[in-house]
Amino acid sequence: MTAPTFADPIEQHHYDTITERLGVNRLKAEAAAGHEPSLDAEPAVAKPAESLRDLATEAAVLKLLAERVAAAQKDVKTRTQQALDAAEKRDGTERVVASLPTGEQVATISLRKGETGPVVTDEEALARFVRRTWPDEEWTTTRIVREVKPWKLAELVAEIDAAGATKLVDKVTGEVLDVPGVVIKPTRARTYAITWRKGGKDTTAEAWRTGALAKQLAAITAVGAE
Repeated sequence: MTAPTFADPIEQHHYDTITERLGVNRLKAEAAAGHEPSLDAEPAVAKPAESLRDLATEAAVLKLLAERVAAAQKDVKTRTQQALDAAEKRDGTERVVASLPTGEQVATISLRKGETGPVVTDEEALARFVRRTWPDEEWTTTRIVREVKPWKLAELVAEIDAAGATKLVDKVTGEVLDVPGVVIKPTRARTYAITWRKGGKDTTAEAWRTGALAKQLAAITAVGAE
């Protein structure tokens, strides 16, 4: 860009002085920031805003995929467990390698046999038994538990929810009461959820991208799978 010239020497002098000072100040600022001064630096270009329509499409597509993946995963989990149980019973197989159609081994699936053990389902019955069998031992305790009746609890919680605070109004006296034992907190988390041999994920993703997993993904991509 060519600097303007003025017929009046005074005006030209003022313009040259201001231009020089602006340039010096910019160079000082760049030096203070640790950057090499440059008189030819290009202005920063703002990143274009994402298209709301594109974002909406991406969100819809991913939601559909998530729903279909969840359904397919539930189905294959049941069938895989049945196959593993049968293989373990037949010949002792407890582990199998997951391989892509191209032969790359990307993961290993191992059988977990599970455990069995005692689980208390009626503590009161157990306590009566212990007390009756060993009456001289202090192995049990007796306590009174006070609870709010379910219908009233639901009513109180609804009132607190409507107020947006842990307070209730006494309908007789009109007094505003602080309610202990209740807190206001999120009941549904704001979250966006998603958690192989090394490189297995990338290899599998590439196989998906190229269509090599069409058979394995049939349940997800099938038309009319709703």
